[in-house]
Amino acid sequence: MRPFPTLRADDADAWRRTFVAALAVATLFRAWLSWALPFTGDEAYFYFWGKNPDWGFYDHPPMVGWWLAALASISEHPAVLRLPALLVPIGIALATRVLLAPWGAVVSYGAATLVVLAPLNAVNVAITTDIPLVAFAFLAMVAYLRALRTGRSSDYLLAGLMLSGALLSKYFAGMLALAIGGHRLVSRAPGRWRGFALLVIGSLPAAAVQIAWNAANCWPNVMFNLINRHDGGAGPSWRTPLLYAATLAYTVGVPVLWGLLRGRRGADALGGAAGRERDGALAWMTALPYGLFAALSVVKTIGLHWLAAFVAPATWLYALRAGALGPDAAARRLGVALRVALAVAALHWIAILVLAALPTERFAKWRSYPGLVMTVHADELLAKLEPWRANHTWATDGYSPSVTLSFADRARRDNRTDRIIVFGPASSHARHDDILTDFRALDGRDVLLILKNGPPEPGRWEPYFERVERHVVEVRGARFHLVRGIGLRYERYRDDVLEAVRQRWYAVPAWLPAGPCYFCDRYFPDRACHR
Repeated sequence: MRPFPTLRADDADAWRRTFVAALAVATLFRAWLSWALPFTGDEAYFYFWGKNPDWGFYDHPPMVGWWLAALASISEHPAVLRLPALLVPIGIALATRVLLAPWGAVVSYGAATLVVLAPLNAVNVAITTDIPLVAFAFLAMVAYLRALRTGRSSDYLLAGLMLSGALLSKYFAGMLALAIGGHRLVSRAPGRWRGFALLVIGSLPAAAVQIAWNAANCWPNVMFNLINRHDGGAGPSWRTPLLYAATLAYTVGVPVLWGLLRGRRGADALGGAAGRERDGALAWMTALPYGLFAALSVVKTIGLHWLAAFVAPATWLYALRAGALGPDAAARRLGVALRVALAVAALHWIAILVLAALPTERFAKWRSYPGLVMTVHADELLAKLEPWRANHTWATDGYSPSVTLSFADRARRDNRTDRIIVFGPASSHARHDDILTDFRALDGRDVLLILKNGPPEPGRWEPYFERVERHVVEVRGARFHLVRGIGLRYERYRDDVLEAVRQRWYAVPAWLPAGPCYFCDRYFPDRACHR
């Protein structure tokens, strides 16, 4: 018996039942996963954005922090904080069915089911910057397609405002803005310049917020995204483009990618001239972002989640082009694509269920086992650390362990001074702790440094304290090394560690205007943060 029923072009009920079944199974699985999956380091990082809401944050725009601030006011249970990640793909799938309904059950239900079963939608429940980006990017696409059909100024302005929301979510929204703006300039639809101007006007609020906050805070988004995360780490490679091609095929599905690369193959667009205009817009919204990622892949590994916002237009374009070939051909093509998508989704669901059933100790030989224990069994580690709770500032040497433990311990650490801070230079990523932590206030304090990556180097931390003690705690076979620093020597720490951080991560280039800088103004008022 086939794992997927044969779907005929004339059987609208079968296409509808297939969509409903896929949506129900995927939603139930993801609802369970959002409840059962421990909060990850990135999610905890964004949660603490929400606990300290602002107009911007160190490495990304502020939208996910605003969402989490609102959700955390309702409940801090992971399932509640993850509601947008659960609901956004459902909304996009349902909207796909409605938007494509004029082109029949095969096209609309087929595309909607492909959206449901796309790997990033079938299993992801993490609340990250990608979720608001996907939501606002989708709304911007829908508003722009509507504007092409109606020609109304209000629709173009709405598309610009939705782009503004996307740009306040993640900077990859700029690729969508370029795609929509580029299509508007080459489009034959009337009111070319009027539509383009309204798109720009609608996008201006996001640009104003980002520029104003960054100018007043060391330009951290610019530093991270354009400079710090790339210094010395990129170079031409033949492997990364191949990896990108595989990532793209995995994200949208091999049949969908192959169908898009083949083009229409002689078929007319559904809907005549208006259909060609619509298909052209979808092609721009698919090809330009994916093409830019392809060019970037020559020198950099492209993250899987980077592609998430552009799955919907790729799927719509594939389904509409299949529909233009005729009912029977569309049913065959979409049926094959659905079988592949279902097989991939089912493999993910089975693998996750198997992993969830295994005891944590089964992974004891894994190099990152201590990090796994810290995430899954943070409560047990916190219990082992309880003897050092009083009169100690807890810290780790990286953002992920700090926010992971802080989230697990949040009921007892509900104010800024008691957060589990980042101690030491850390890395270019997720340095928002630099904004929240003032080491001047910790002068003379005792610090408990929790390390998960093996024992510290001899003499590594001794210069920064009056006295140092070393301890080890074990949780489920994972060893965590503790450095108890008695009496922080703030000035020595500032001159060694914070000065190195200033030179490495806060060397703002001369082409950016000088302005206030929380890091230099706090620790080095006599030294500039410009190169």
